[in-house]
Amino acid sequence: MFKKLPKKISLRICLEVVLILFSLGMGIYFQWEIANLIFFLGFVISILHPIPSRFSAIGAIVLLVATAILLVAKQSDWAETSAIWAYYLMIFTAMLSFSELHKGSDGAIINEN
Repeated sequence: MFKKLPKKISLRICLEVVLILFSLGMGIYFQWEIANLIFFLGFVISILHPIPSRFSAIGAIVLLVATAILLVAKQSDWAETSAIWAYYLMIFTAMLSFSELHKGSDGAIINEN
């Protein structure tokens, strides 16, 4: 049964698992709602394994449009929640954009090609 497991687990994988479990434990300790806990775990995972920033930007735009629609429909509680999530996604987008800029091949922020 355990023969398929890798013989040597890298230090990076161990640290990632510890960080994710720590984040999960922190969410449980502070009694976060399940949606906030999932969002925070997504944030931690996106730091460990970056995705293109355009995906979080699209999510932020969709949530901002949903906020406007919910305000017109007089659903102010849902509108406030979607606006907060849109703000979180904008923070994601900024963080991922900075990391994309930093990943340049020569380390320069602006490439002169």
